[in-house]
Parts: sequence; C-alpha cells; structure tokens
Amino acid sequence: MPPPKKIEPQFRKAEKADTNILKTLIREYYRFDRQQVSNEKIASSLNFALQDNPYVSIWLIDVADNVAGYLVIAIGFTIEAGGKDGFLDELFLREPFRGSGVGRKAIEFAIALCPTLEIQRLSLEVENHNTRARRLYEDIGFFAHDRLLMSYWIT
Repeated sequence: MPPPKKIEPQFRKAEKADTNILKTLIREYYRFDRQQVSNEKIASSLNFALQDNPYVSIWLIDVADNVAGYLVIAIGFTIEAGGKDGFLDELFLREPFRGSGVGRKAIEFAIALCPTLEIQRLSLEVENHNTRARRLYEDIGFFAHDRLLMSYWIT
C-alpha cells in the first residue's frame, strides 16, 4: 500500500471577493466553538478587516482546491513584547482537514508571517473544551501564562 498523500495547504490573503466564503467559514467555526455571534457583527468585522487594514490579517487555507479554513491575526502593541504583538484571533479548519497536519502548518505559517508584519510576539486563546488544539499549540511552543484573559464589552 502506498504511503498516505502528504497534504500541502496553500495560504492566500483574503480579499473583499472572499467575503461570502469567510462568512460561511466563520459561522461554521462559531457553531463548532459554541459561540453566538450575530451576522451583523460578522459582516461589520469583515468589512473593517478586508479594506487593506493594518490591524488585521485574514488568510484562507486551501487544500487541493478546497477551502479548508481560515486564520485571523489581529495586530496590537505591547511594551512588554517591545512593540507590535499579534493575536491569533481565529484559526478554523473544517472537519475533513482536522488531524491531518493542516492546523500545525497553519500555525507555522502564522508564526513565519510575524516578522513580515513586524510582530514581536504571537499569542492565542483556546477554548477549555478543545484539548486537541491545546496539545497542538503547546507542542509548537505556545505556553499558558499565570494570567487570566479578561474582557469588557464596550458596545
């Protein structure tokens, strides 16, 4: 029996023309992650992000001419890291592509992209129920802090 075919994802920067597929992927992600986000918030976020925005970088993940998922890097600033920092705000893979190595390659792509974006540190958050993803992140080199991420909704 021949060895399994190696999956090589391609990453392409999202553009306005990708809005509909991104909306679909984002809804799939939020269902998987047990989050409720309105279609209006998704639409306004994409409108903001897809206009050559220096604060966010969205990438589609393609595998063999299929859209496998997407990732979002939000760009901020922190004195602690010495300048720009990145937050891997979202990384989503559709079910058929999970466990195939595509997630690892997506994170490695995001890390490799950071110097181009002048990002000093890349952070992420993971849902408590997603132990598979947490193991992957730790294996790559991400680590938990003795800090708790907290949020305050302005609007």
